[in-house]
Amino acid sequence: MDLGVSGELLYALLVTIVAAVAAGLVYWVARRLAYRFLSGVIDKRLLRLLEFIFIILAASLFLAVTAHVYGFPLLVLVALSVLIIGSLTLLVGFRHVIEEYLTGLVLVKAYELKVGDYVEFGNVRGYIVALEDTALVIRDSHRDLVYIPYTRLAHSSFKRFRVEEGHEIRVHVLVPRGLSLLKIREEASRIARSLGVESVKVDVESVRQDGVLLVVRGIIRDPRKEDEIRYAILDHIYSTIK
Repeated sequence: MDLGVSGELLYALLVTIVAAVAAGLVYWVARRLAYRFLSGVIDKRLLRLLEFIFIILAASLFLAVTAHVYGFPLLVLVALSVLIIGSLTLLVGFRHVIEEYLTGLVLVKAYELKVGDYVEFGNVRGYIVALEDTALVIRDSHRDLVYIPYTRLAHSSFKRFRVEEGHEIRVHVLVPRGLSLLKIREEASRIARSLGVESVKVDVESVRQDGVLLVVRGIIRDPRKEDEIRYAILDHIYSTIK
C-alpha cells in the first residue's frame, strides 16, 4: 500500500516536472518565433503584450495537465472560463482603444510616418510632433496641437512631406503682351531665391490671347510658408509690371 502511494506521488511529481518543462518550452519557442519574425514588423510594446499572452497559455497548459493528474478537472474548467470571460470583457471594453492602437502600428509602419514630417489632412496642416498610442499629434499654423485618431487617418486621404525632401511650390504669373518676358523671368527667379526657394525654374506654361502664362517652380523646406512665398512673388512681380 505504501509502495502504491509512493508510486502515485512519484508519478504525480514526474508529471508536474514534465508539465512545467513543457510549459516553459512552449513559452520559449513562441517568444523566440515572435521576436524572430515580428520584431521588425510590429511595435515592441505589442511584442510585450504577446509575451504576456504566451505566459498565460503556458500557465494554462501547466494547470490543465497537473489538475488532471491530481484529479481536479473542475479547476481547469473554472480557470479557463475565468480566462475567457475576462479576456472577452477586456476586448469589449477596450475595443476602440485596441482598434486605434493596432491601426496606428500599421499606419506608422506602412507610411513610415515620423516626428518632423509635414502633413495635410482635411483642413489641418502642420508638422507631426508626436506619434501617440492612439492618435497622431500635429502642430498647426496657429501653434495649436491637433489630435487625429489613426482610424480617421486610415479612412481618409492625406498628404505627407518630408522636410529633408522639400516641398514643391508652383506660382503662376500672367505676363501681359508687350512686356519684356526675359526681364520678368529674371525678376521672378531673383525674388523667389531671395525668399528661400531652392532650385528655382521659370518656364512658359502657355501662350494666351491676353499674354504669356509663366510658372515659377522650386523647392521650399517649410510648407507652412507656401502661401506667404506665393503672395510675395505675385505682389513683387505685379508691382514691377505696373
